[in-house]
Formats: sequence, C-alpha cells, structure tokens
Amino acid sequence: MKIRVASAIAKMLEVAQTPYCFGYNGHGNWALLDALVYETEVPTIATRSEDQAVHMADCYWRTARKPPMAVVATSVGPGNANIVPAVCSAFFESSALMVLAGAGPSQWVERGGIEEFYRYGPEEWPQSLKLMTKKSVMVNRPDTALEMVMRAYKTAITGRPGPVVVMLPFDIQHTEIELDEIPDLTKWTTVSKPAPDPEAIAAAAELISKASRPVITVSSGIHNSRAWDELRAVAEEFSIPVETTTPGKGALPEDHPLSLGVGGRAGTEHANDAARRCDVLIGIGTRFGDFDTGAWTLHSFADTKLIHVDIDDGELSRVYPTDIAIQSDARLALNALRDALSQREQADRSTWLEELTAGRERFEEEIATRKVSDGSPLGYAPVFSAVSEVLEERAPLANVLFDTGHALSFGPVFLKALSPYYIHSGFFHRMGSSIPGGIGAALARPDVPTVVLVGDGSFVMAGSALLTAVELQIPLVVVVLNNGTLQIERELMQKFYGRTALTDYVRTDTGEPHNPDFVAWAKSMGGLGTKVNSRQEVRDAVIDALKASLPTVIEVPIDADDPGYRAIHYKYPSNYTDPILPADIGRLPTGGRISSS
Repeated sequence: MKIRVASAIAKMLEVAQTPYCFGYNGHGNWALLDALVYETEVPTIATRSEDQAVHMADCYWRTARKPPMAVVATSVGPGNANIVPAVCSAFFESSALMVLAGAGPSQWVERGGIEEFYRYGPEEWPQSLKLMTKKSVMVNRPDTALEMVMRAYKTAITGRPGPVVVMLPFDIQHTEIELDEIPDLTKWTTVSKPAPDPEAIAAAAELISKASRPVITVSSGIHNSRAWDELRAVAEEFSIPVETTTPGKGALPEDHPLSLGVGGRAGTEHANDAARRCDVLIGIGTRFGDFDTGAWTLHSFADTKLIHVDIDDGELSRVYPTDIAIQSDARLALNALRDALSQREQADRSTWLEELTAGRERFEEEIATRKVSDGSPLGYAPVFSAVSEVLEERAPLANVLFDTGHALSFGPVFLKALSPYYIHSGFFHRMGSSIPGGIGAALARPDVPTVVLVGDGSFVMAGSALLTAVELQIPLVVVVLNNGTLQIERELMQKFYGRTALTDYVRTDTGEPHNPDFVAWAKSMGGLGTKVNSRQEVRDAVIDALKASLPTVIEVPIDADDPGYRAIHYKYPSNYTDPILPADIGRLPTGGRISSS
C-alpha cells in the first residue's frame, strides 16, 4: 500500500498503544498532527507550550514506569528550542519519551528557511540536543523514516531510560512510501534487561551476610525497574534498613519499620546517621549526587564497604571507589541477591535496628513542634505536614509532586510517602515542572488524586498549564506556597553575603512586594481557588479539593523568614579547590535550622 510517512508513523504509534501525544501546533508538524488526530485513536493533547508537553510526557513515564511511553510533537525554530530545559530534566531523571520535531522541507536545508537552525551546517538543531538525550537525529530519507523512529523508540525504553528526538522535515512527512503493513513496534523494541554477574552477586552476598550494620540506599533505578516488592523482600528477610534519595522516595513505604526515609542534605537524622555508621552500604539504582550525600561528606569509605548496582555502568565508581560494582537491572539484581543471601547465615542486626529505631523516635520528637507550628504567616513545615496528614488519611496512593526551591528542602521529610508515586526532579530542579508534570501523572493514574506543592516563583513560570488541566477536566490540587520571594536563594545569599540580589519582586514606584492573585489566576483559567492562613485551613482546603471536579489552587501565605530545613549543611567555600570535609557537617539544632559555620 502507498501511505504518507506522517500517516505511517502515526499508525505505528497507534499499533504500539501509545497512551498520549502531547503537542503544540507549528507549521513544521502539520502532517504529523493531522495524521494523529484524524487517522488514529491516539489521544492527542494540545498543550500551552512545548516545554509543558515534555514535562507531561516525562511525568507520565515516572508514574507508569513502563512502555508504551508518551510522545511529544513540536515544530521548527523557537518551538523546538523551547523544549530544551524540559528535555534536560527528563534526561537527568531517566525518563523515557520521544519528541517528534517538525522541520522545514529538506530541499531548503542550509538556506535558512522556515526558522532552520543553521549557520555552521545544515539543520543542526538535533545536534544541539545530543548531550541531553539518548539519541537525537533528523530523518533524511522517507523510505528509512520508520526505521529511524523505531530505533529511537528502542533506545528510549531500553537500558537506562531517557528521552530521544527524531526530527521530521515537512516534505518527508508528506512523501508517500510503499508499505506492506504497519510495523509492530513491540517486536522491534522489546529487549531483555541486563542481569547481574553471578560471581559479583556471590561476593556481594558474602559481604552483606557478615555485616552487622548494613544499609540499602536506592534512587529512581528502583522505580524504573518497578522493583518495589523485591526491595521490600530483601529488606524484611535479612533485616536491612532502607534509605532513599528524593527521586527514590517511596520505594519502601515510609511507615515501614525498616524505612529510614530520605537521606542527604534535607533528609532525616536517622537516615544520615545510618549512612555515616554503616559497615556495608548497598547502593541500587542511585548516582550518589551532592544532595543525596551532603556534597559527598556523608559517607566514609575508609570504614564502609560499598556495593553499587546500576543499569548504567557509567554511574558505577563515578564518585566513590566501589568494592563490588554490578551492572544490572535493579529488580534482577535484588532477586539474585535474595537467593544468594538466603544460602548464607546472617550477622546479628538486632542492636543496629534498635539504635536506628531509637534515632527515628528522637528525630520525630525534634521536628514535631515545627510540624504543627501555626504562626501567621505559616512556615513550610506545617503546610507540608498538614497536606501529608490529609493524604495519609484520605488518599494514601495519590500521585504527589513537589517542586524545587524550598519545596525541595521540606518535601523529603515532611511529606510521608506511603507509595512509590512521589515525584521530584532531584537533579535538574527545573522550576514549575511539577504543574504540567502533575497532568502527566494524573493521566497515567487517573483513578487517584494528584497533588502538587509548588512555590510562587515556580507557579508563575508554569501556571498556564492549569488551562490544560481544565480542558481535560483533571482535578489537579495545586498548593501554592506564596512567600513573595525566591526564599531558598534569599536565605543563602543573606547567609553568605549579608544581603540579597534579585530575590524579591517589588514595584519600582512604591517599593511594595508584587505578586499575582493566585486565586484569581486559577478562577480566570476556569479552575477553583481559595486562600488559607492556618494549618487547619490547609487541611480543610485539601480535603475539599480532593472532592472537586476541577483543578483547584490553594494559596498559602508563607513566612519569608522561616528557615529552611537542613539535615546537613555544607559550605560553598570561597576557594572552590578547598575540599569540603566531614568536620564541616554536624547535627543541627532542633528544627533543622541552618548552622552558623
């Protein structure tokens, strides 16, 4: 049969049961959008900006964690360029998605037509994304277009997942090709996950069996492998406590006796205490980044043996020397470890678990006052803990997203994760990504509520995504913490320089703070909005919003001088060649205030 390339790609995505295409119309992707909308049953959603489309696809993957993945359609020049920071976020969070990017006609390449990304070579825009994608290519022949899309699709979902980009010139989209049948993507892209080396597993099991103070630390690799049951089984059967990074939050429910919660800069005291004192650390699907390790001051591998498992061999021994490095899918590695450990007698860990339990109880006592503080305006801790309480009572399996800024300082500890569906961009920290991301999460799991906690600065960057939520009738709950400042930057600039710059938005005529009315914003877009001032009002507003049929913005005025939570404070040294030493960190005063060192 004869079929135009755009139609063949669209139908191939339909056969693959593509859940959603998120897109923005531009004159380079008309044929593709026409084919998707009128020739397939693939749900195609018009977003209000290209980057929001990518964030939706990103968080769809981070909620579903398995193929088929969502697809994004963008178009030429600035439209394609708009996706760059969102693609970076997906890349560093290991999220699989495909961007089908429109381009001008191939016969105009290097003439600079239709906003071509040229000057030093013909249409070099795909080259600009190579550093932030697993694959970025431009189709140059209509008869190989489907093969190129299939190869990119396979690249996105195999190994360590990540975004891919395929650029489609306008003329090639319209060109007819001869095709016997629409290819089945699953037959071309299904690849077994890598299993661990048995000898390495045996050596790891030997180390772990003799350890009296082991700790497992996990990140998003556990989520991408959907290895939650396997992690729990190993922890329970062999009495090994589990800490997570923020992207790994909820891999083991945080009400589980063996859960230490999140470790690192904004983690729990007992998780960090365990990380400092463990004799064997088992890292699974984690990169040991600065937030997770207190700028690499948390662990002392002079006293601790390290076993590191990751599907990406590039992460093994990247920042720490590793006693046993295993390239493997997390679920397969945990199953192999479980079998090997069951054949060995385990060291007595009862004293270790008792010490960590006592540490958890002390920590909960320390932060209890801050959780329920009801000053006016409120601080972050009582708002986050109030939302957490409501979710625990009413929607323990909800999708929960929290943004960057001070949200990244409070979300790890003050939101208790009872499921693996807690999303935070723990590396790239793009402001506002959680609002369109919440739409993607809600589409992946529509039977549960979706709640987003976001600062006012982040909301201003991406609040137009509420229009899409209203159009789709997604009852997104958005809690806006409004302190009228970039608080995390303001706080730290004040600490280091004794003054701030560009952290507060004010009118030049009056000097008064200037921010939108977030309740009016929500209502102007067709949603609901309310403003609250006390902890109880936060609880009541979230309960009401969980029952609503439209997206709801809950604006909470926040004390701009309320200190951020830190479990570890590390210096930004004046001489960046100076090492940050373990002596630079220590136990903080009650409430996690920034130390004065």
